[in-house]
Amino acid sequence: MKTRIYRLLVNRVPAIRRKYQEARKKADSKGDRVLLLVKLLLWNLEYYFLGGQNRRGECSFPEKKKLLFQESGSFTGMSGEKLLRELSGYDVISFDVFDTLLLRPFSAPTDLFYMMGIEFHYPDFPVLRILAEDQARQKKQKTEGTGEVSLKEIWECLNPLTGIPATAGMAMEMSLEEKYCLGNPYFLPLVKALKKEEKILLAVSDMYLDREFIQRLLEKFYGPVFDRILVSKEEGCSKGEGNLYEKVRNIAGELRTARGAPFKGACSIAHVGDNPHSDILMARKNKIEPFLYPNPQEAGNPRRSFEMSGITGGIYRGLVNLRFHTGVRKYSVFYELGYIYGGLAALGFCQFIHRRARELGIRQVCFLARDGDILKQVYDRLYPGSLTCYLLWSRNVSARLSAERFPFDFFQRFLFQKINQGYTMEKIFASMRLTALTEKACQVLDCKRDSVLTEKRAIGCRDFLLGQWESVTEAYKEEQELAGGYLRKLLSLPPDKSREIRPGEPGSENAKSQEGLEKIALVDIGWAGSGPLGVEYLLHKTSGPSWQVHTFLAGSSGAPSPDRNSSQNFFFENRMESYFFSQSHNRDLWKFHDLHKKHNLYMELLFTSPSPGFLGFKKTADGEINFLFAPREKHEGEICQIQKGILDFISDYQRYFGEFTAKGRGEISGRDAYAPLLLLLGDTDFQRKLEKAFFWDIRKNVE
Repeated sequence: MKTRIYRLLVNRVPAIRRKYQEARKKADSKGDRVLLLVKLLLWNLEYYFLGGQNRRGECSFPEKKKLLFQESGSFTGMSGEKLLRELSGYDVISFDVFDTLLLRPFSAPTDLFYMMGIEFHYPDFPVLRILAEDQARQKKQKTEGTGEVSLKEIWECLNPLTGIPATAGMAMEMSLEEKYCLGNPYFLPLVKALKKEEKILLAVSDMYLDREFIQRLLEKFYGPVFDRILVSKEEGCSKGEGNLYEKVRNIAGELRTARGAPFKGACSIAHVGDNPHSDILMARKNKIEPFLYPNPQEAGNPRRSFEMSGITGGIYRGLVNLRFHTGVRKYSVFYELGYIYGGLAALGFCQFIHRRARELGIRQVCFLARDGDILKQVYDRLYPGSLTCYLLWSRNVSARLSAERFPFDFFQRFLFQKINQGYTMEKIFASMRLTALTEKACQVLDCKRDSVLTEKRAIGCRDFLLGQWESVTEAYKEEQELAGGYLRKLLSLPPDKSREIRPGEPGSENAKSQEGLEKIALVDIGWAGSGPLGVEYLLHKTSGPSWQVHTFLAGSSGAPSPDRNSSQNFFFENRMESYFFSQSHNRDLWKFHDLHKKHNLYMELLFTSPSPGFLGFKKTADGEINFLFAPREKHEGEICQIQKGILDFISDYQRYFGEFTAKGRGEISGRDAYAPLLLLLGDTDFQRKLEKAFFWDIRKNVE
């Protein structure tokens, strides 16, 4: 019965489970556990009956929270300029340190302990580190009546639990704190301006780290601007209890008197911090004017996914929250789209490609247009010196130039996917580059050039073209040769071997015939892999089977797609692989991803390019290759913002965690990378706003 109740009240909702487990660590007495049970019932009530909202109207359940359309505009604190004006009216200003003056690229302070576990190669280190701190505080409370402890006292408890020498552990912890801490861009100019006004500045922290170490961290970013630094463990009292503010008042008066200020009544003191209890309530109780700075991680976490692995999730949420919740600036929704939803996906996909390329001995990685534009930029940043290329291609070009090999895909692409969508016969035949056959087809079908393509006419067009199939394939031969020459030059392949491959040959080579062949990888966003298959066919047709081709897709066709089984033989042979999901990998994501709900469309939007669409190849008068492009991309500016968001995420990740990429460690799994996309693809309100801001024709696939 107890297990069933636990499963019902705790385990059903991830957010409730997290709240309960966190609170359970602190529930030592019987009274605490009874109170926790009441909280548990209240959380379930809020989740199931109140839409995830508490009494204050706040939503603390990510599963219930709707995405913000422009998240960086949701900052609830004062602007830096307004706070500066307010603080300028006080004689002394004290600041909280961690999560205020100093930030970390993690969604929770304890995420740092994962990094320590990595360095020490030690299992379950975060749990043991938290346990040791609790033990140290309880021991100190019993012996000295205060829970304020030093790092040394924590490690004296942690050493017996882990066997790690305390001196080595303390050195490592301080080293990582120094490595990952950064100055808050919101406060950097503000503190500088206050110092210029000759204000008395204090830094006050409830922390186990030494004053000298905290001073070193602050001076690293702010310089020697603080007149005094007070740390709870050294003062023997805390902000949380309120008595540390008594020392703040005493020291403020001493410093003000030391400066020779005339006595004009009480010294005016302000305090800035992120904790509603210790920084606001307790400061006010001690007659110090408090100013709340919203904690960036606490402000952003309700919008983030927690259905991620511990380390990757903490890093991802931490970086996103720091970018959009410090209150420094507002970003466009397109920039946010790239940073929040595209950044981690691009990073993980490129890590996956690089690892598989090394494992398979692949010489060159080719990114297919246009999705490959941003992916190549990311890949080249992560792995400079790698042999990569950007391959001009499109689904229409692929369907056209491989029509003789894949006629079904050709007819699907140009005919049956256009039924009853307003496309005229003239436009359909123009898209197939078969304009010369338009009039004859209209005569056979008893229709006009401006007649709209219907299902009946699509079937008639297919039958007509099959009857003219030699003429159709002949119309594409010149463009095939031009494309073959382009591919050979791009891939640095040997000259044309003039070996025509019979229709049954491509893809039929056995394992033995593949030995010793040059290996290349073709990269595309998805979904059935028709684009890469078209490239592979054309390479074999025009240059012979002198290499082995591997295809890497971000995602395969999802379960709701009619094409879900179209490429299974290639997946089975390991010639095609998918990062996010496939029938044999992350099947729940494969079942969720639905092209009918525009999931493919939103994914392609994240990775699209500001460059115009590629239309094909044409021979110039002097026999050279002329590349044909669609008109200039009308959403060029918005797409550039999406790409900048992706690239800035990569830069931020590399700034703090680039060592893992360089060593081939810390690869982002497809499931983790898809977790933020689950939120995006599940929020139809957000999608409607996005479509309104970024209007595009979702039916347009005639290039």
